[in-house]
Amino acid sequence: MPLALALAAIGLYLSPALSESLIWSRSGLEQGQWWRLITGHLLHSNGYHLLMNLGGMAVMLGLFQPHFRARSLAMLTLFSAIGIGLGVYWWVDGTQTYVGLSAILHAWFAYFAIQDWRSGSRLGPLLLIGVLAKVIWENVVGASGDLATLIQARVAVEAHLYGVISALLYMGISQWAHRRQVAATR
Repeated sequence: MPLALALAAIGLYLSPALSESLIWSRSGLEQGQWWRLITGHLLHSNGYHLLMNLGGMAVMLGLFQPHFRARSLAMLTLFSAIGIGLGVYWWVDGTQTYVGLSAILHAWFAYFAIQDWRSGSRLGPLLLIGVLAKVIWENVVGASGDLATLIQARVAVEAHLYGVISALLYMGISQWAHRRQVAATR
């Protein structure tokens, strides 16, 4: 899954002609182009933006590799992509376009920090607290101006928050479904 996302993001970066039909766009969504909720995450504002997101993905692969399961990661990615896209659409009125994997990476980080915690790691709770503190800080204080300059775009801090919220919702729904399945087999 991470390799497929990385290759898709690189491929789309190298094929800018496709961007217009795939970018998360408020006007496109209002015209019923719902695929943009997912595809917009694969696009990036510039090469620095892409490299930062790919670097973040690589760090998570190293940090959380024992918890990666293809099916759950695919479901989390799809769930969070839609949740983030809808969150930005419904609650961030000023955003007309949005791109990048960083909000999905925030979802991954929160999800895998919880998985780490559940496996008995003392680092898991600290990582979860860290990502929660980061998104709260960003949404209260704002993102770094230097980062916005580097990626040549506004840092969509709300999307990072919706990524974490999506991961928590996904985790809750997964736990509920699992408990229901276990109860049905008794």
